Amino acid sequence: MLADEPRFGAYRVQDGQQSHIKGGWQMLFGWRARIGNLRPATAIEGSEEWRRVAPEGVAFVDGRTMVEEVTESGLAAMMKQVVDAAKLVAAAKPQVIVQCGAPGIFLRGLGHDRTVIAEMEKATSIPATTMMTAMVDAMRALNIRRVAVGTTYIDEVNAKLTAFLQGSDFEVIAMKGLQQRYPQEAISLEDHHSYRLGREVFGQAHGADGILISCGGFRTFEMIRALEKDTGVPVVTSNQSSLWKALRMVGIRDDIPSLGALFRL
Repeated sequence: MLADEPRFGAYRVQDGQQSHIKGGWQMLFGWRARIGNLRPATAIEGSEEWRRVAPEGVAFVDGRTMVEEVTESGLAAMMKQVVDAAKLVAAAKPQVIVQCGAPGIFLRGLGHDRTVIAEMEKATSIPATTMMTAMVDAMRALNIRRVAVGTTYIDEVNAKLTAFLQGSDFEVIAMKGLQQRYPQEAISLEDHHSYRLGREVFGQAHGADGILISCGGFRTFEMIRALEKDTGVPVVTSNQSSLWKALRMVGIRDDIPSLGALFRL
């Protein structure tokens, strides 16, 4: 590329305007990709985790849905808002939209992710996926079959997650939830909580070949590499797998070492 040739996603800075790019070219946000994500209104953790590790040139378009409690009725109300939220995010022209909030999918049973994806794509004409889809795809990509699962959810919700995973050909050999009914409760959790939960369920799961930590409001990014090192098995988490899935869908294959074995695929 010639020294004065514009880069993809760049524009010429006019005289008198500040430029951070040598030669007078300034990069637009999302010059490699824009990724839409639809999250419960209380869950800023996932969005911030994504932004902290985002590859150069990747930007995120946030959409929000309301969920009063992490129960079947609360999550059903949240899912009714997904298509309208996707339409709003689509106005910023992302290349993919991710529905975040796995319980909204697995509480409705196997195959519901495909229904939601089809609804979002019909409404926006933009490729879509869900956090639950990403978690399943990530475990399959890592050849995980016997999984130890830790969540923030109550037992009623965990039973539905177990059924969804079993229907997807995984064997759940240990499961523990932190019994959080209200989404605001996850705000108080930090990475060391997810690390300790992962170690606990792995210790209960003799023969597990992977660990799944489920909840988009549960911080995990700072502990994934340590948990993999200390257990010797790959780790999949809600925010990690959904970022991986979205990046791969838009053709970005950057390795993010802190996010473990999944990002080496």
